Formats: sequence, C-alpha cells, structure tokens
Amino acid sequence: ANTLCSKAQSTELTTVGLALKAVIDQMREQVQNVE
Repeated sequence: ANTLCSKAQSTELTTVGLALKAVIDQMREQVQNVE
C-alpha cells in the first residue's frame, strides 16, 4: 500500500491507498490478538 501511495499522482488513489493500509493494519492487529 505504501508504494501505491508514493506512485499515485491523484489524491483519490492516495486516499484509497491510505484506507487500504489502515484496513491491513487493523487485520494484522486482529490476527495478533487471536494468537
């Protein structure tokens, strides 16, 4: 998601990339909580 944001030229893509990164981070936290 980070590379997508740095390469994105439109703000929409950057916003989507940041939202995607946030979702991925949340999923990682949930996986750690399960373990």
